Amino acid sequence: MNRRQFSLALLASAFVLPLAATHSEAASKKGSFSSHKSYKVRGTATVSGNTIKLSGFSTSPGPDLYVYVGNGSASKRVAKLKRNSGTQTYTLSGADKYSTVHIHCKRFSSTFGTARLK
Repeated sequence: MNRRQFSLALLASAFVLPLAATHSEAASKKGSFSSHKSYKVRGTATVSGNTIKLSGFSTSPGPDLYVYVGNGSASKRVAKLKRNSGTQTYTLSGADKYSTVHIHCKRFSSTFGTARLK
C-alpha cells in the first residue's frame, strides 16, 4: 500500500467509525405511562442515549413534580417537570441504563405515574 492509498483508507475510516457509533447510540427504549393511585398520567417515554423524551404527555397537576428514572422505583432525579402536558426533552448522562421513567411529587413523596421501558 502506497502513501496515497494509506491516506485514503485512513480518511475513509474516519467517516465509517462515527456512523457506527451513532447507530449504536440510536438504539432506544420506549414505554407508555401507567397512572398510580388517583393520578392521571398519559403518554410515552423514550430513552435514547442521554436523552429522555416525553411524547403525547399529560399529567395531573402537582405542587412539586419531577422526572425520575430507576430500575423499578424512582431512584435518580432527572429534572423538575417543565410543564404538565406536551412533548418535552430532558438530558441525563447514562439515561439508557435505566428501565423506568417516573413522574414523582418530591414534596409528598408520591409517584404519579411510571413508564416501563422496553
